[in-house]
Amino acid sequence: MKILIIDDHALFSDGLSHVLKQLDTTPNITSVHNVEGALQYLAESDDYDLILLDINMPSMNGLTLLQRLSADDIYIPVIVISSETKVGIIRKAMELGAMGFIPKSHTTEEMIQALKMVLEGSIYLPDGIQAQLEKASTAVQVDGFEQRLQEMGMSKKQFQTLELVAQGLSNQQIATTLNRSEHTVKSHVRVLFQILGANNRTECVKLAKEQLLIDEVEMAEATE
Repeated sequence: MKILIIDDHALFSDGLSHVLKQLDTTPNITSVHNVEGALQYLAESDDYDLILLDINMPSMNGLTLLQRLSADDIYIPVIVISSETKVGIIRKAMELGAMGFIPKSHTTEEMIQALKMVLEGSIYLPDGIQAQLEKASTAVQVDGFEQRLQEMGMSKKQFQTLELVAQGLSNQQIATTLNRSEHTVKSHVRVLFQILGANNRTECVKLAKEQLLIDEVEMAEATE
């Protein structure tokens, strides 16, 4: 069984590797400390059985990797293992295809149980998280939200670009994530400025949040 750990803290990765060796089958473990490194490994081989992903990392965050996996049609079970507590971010990770969320505060026994559940094809969420996610769900239904975007003149790709701008990604990084040219991304950003009446990226994100188009899922300040 091949497992890819993506976490910028080497000490935690080492500890997690020790936990994984307590599984029934001895895993083949690879550890990388940023999303860019993970993308390089996945470009060479996508036959991993499981990815264990931190959310809060420098440069590109864990949500970016989930978006990239979806864009490239790479279907590998991903468990988010994080100290993140914002329900909006956890919800976003699950919407992007994560098979579970494990708090870093979990005990070894709890973590092994969660890993086994996901490897067997189940979704894992700690007690209470599911209820919080349901409680935090927006009042606007998906269909209604998509209709609102259409009425604003914002396409699905432009909205995806807006989400990545909110995460602080550069045009080049957004192009890589969405598998689009940088020219196309620049065009999307320009249209977003026009739709929202913004003069720069920071103002664009601010106005989008005020209009409840995006929530607190960004992990970095948008750069002007």
